[in-house]
Amino acid sequence: MKYIYGLFKTSLKTELAVYALQEKGFVSDLVKVVPLDACVKGKPVLIDDMYKSDGLSLFDGMAFSATVFMLLGVIFGSILYIGSITVGLFGLLLGAGFGYLIDKSIRKRQHRTDARLIGEILLSVECKTDEEIATAETILREFQVVALGKFS
Repeated sequence: MKYIYGLFKTSLKTELAVYALQEKGFVSDLVKVVPLDACVKGKPVLIDDMYKSDGLSLFDGMAFSATVFMLLGVIFGSILYIGSITVGLFGLLLGAGFGYLIDKSIRKRQHRTDARLIGEILLSVECKTDEEIATAETILREFQVVALGKFS
């Protein structure tokens, strides 16, 4: 017996892949679906470094808003007594804090919606011939399998 394993994210494509396998002659005893629970939950990092990044950095928004506020402080600080450089530095600090708060609220909202979508599904297909393996692999790739493995 040879097995082919496919790892899916929780979606409608998993069910469609199972139905497509059943239409190609794989009976329900040969196709097994195993939902996996996430055991390790990662702690979110506030500022990404060059070695580890989750794609949602708080530093980007801070840098952008700090630059804008500093520029506005320098431009309009020339009419104040304390000077444009001092107002620019205050604008830099105020902009960085403002950008941090906005990015943190956006990240918190995205983290809440992603928390419900955690979970992967392992799909196991038992095959007898190399032709069945090729058919099963083609079907799983068609429905956007995340990872694919073979065991004989």
